[in-house]
Amino acid sequence: MKQEQVATLAVEAQENCALQAPIAFAGMGSIEQQPSFRPITRRDLMAAVNTVSKGLGLRAASVMVIDALLSCLPCKDSKSGLDRPISPLTLLTVYASNNTLCFRAKGITERQLRRHLERLEQVGLIQRKDSANGKRFPIHRGGKVIGAFGIDLSPLLTRAEELVALAQERRQEADELRGLCSYIQKLRMECLNLPLGEDVSTFLEGTRNIMRRASTTLMQARAIVDKLTDVLMGVDQANVEGIQSPVATIEPKTTTTYQPQQNLDHTAKMPATDGQNVRHKEPQKSYTKKTTPESNTEFWNSLTILTEFYPNTPRTERAMVQIIFEFGKVLRIAQVTLRKAISTIGYAKTLIAQNQIAASAEQISNPDAYLTRIISATKHVLVGHGQLSKSA
Repeated sequence: MKQEQVATLAVEAQENCALQAPIAFAGMGSIEQQPSFRPITRRDLMAAVNTVSKGLGLRAASVMVIDALLSCLPCKDSKSGLDRPISPLTLLTVYASNNTLCFRAKGITERQLRRHLERLEQVGLIQRKDSANGKRFPIHRGGKVIGAFGIDLSPLLTRAEELVALAQERRQEADELRGLCSYIQKLRMECLNLPLGEDVSTFLEGTRNIMRRASTTLMQARAIVDKLTDVLMGVDQANVEGIQSPVATIEPKTTTTYQPQQNLDHTAKMPATDGQNVRHKEPQKSYTKKTTPESNTEFWNSLTILTEFYPNTPRTERAMVQIIFEFGKVLRIAQVTLRKAISTIGYAKTLIAQNQIAASAEQISNPDAYLTRIISATKHVLVGHGQLSKSA
């Protein structure tokens, strides 16, 4: 019987059953040498690159060059004409000419193309696979392209998952920044309606200019919100102190007589008692400059859960605010909700509510919504630093 030796591919065997011949040219890009990565579509990859380009130090023209390079990858399905995801089995070395790349990059010049390619190589998104004469061309075997000299996109695809995650984070930050911008505008308008000093007025004017900039960061916006909140709460504190009696503390079951001649605005809010003595109920201890250290300690010790985290009694309003926001993060309560609670029901009631939430953590699935309901259920007036709201 006559036998004839033929190659495996010649009898139409599967390619993975055939022995691969050694690569003919060292240094070229080939599928066998490409790293492993999770498949991703060109559209999703470009969306991520567009979002994080500023953080990578890339200009818009450099992003267009990346788009042009990705458009040269063989991702089209021959039957459906749709884009297939880029996978490790896709040849990632682009061998298109400069003319083709310039045309697909919205008509930039070759000089500009070379400059942007150098920039992309500097940030680690591409790698050059140069031939001996610097030309780009494919390597064929069995009628198929198995490698090429040109621009290797393996570094970009290796970082694809990282770029997508970073882009998602940037989009979330942008959404939060838009919300903070609206909130800053609201706080700013409230401040403009108040009698403020020259320094605060200058700050408000500067705030408008900062929020108009495209380069404003989330950290800057948060700092502005904190400053505007302090301004509003500071004015409220001054107004409250201006209408209150200069009594340092109110003892329980103490009888006092209202004096209408001291303040007309204060008189308008008093109950109709015909000048008779009115018995006051002792309010809950609040953190003001008028509260004694002993009463602060007594109130603090009553917060059984919170004192496990903060055993030392805070002595200043700044320390009180810091504890409220720090413990709010532990309870997963938004800063906006905490600010509203402080300005609505006061420091003391906010702390009491946080202590209750911590004590019933297993039953309360949404602490932020729980605190919001407490605020909504309280008939109140706006209060300042350390002041309690007046329940109806």
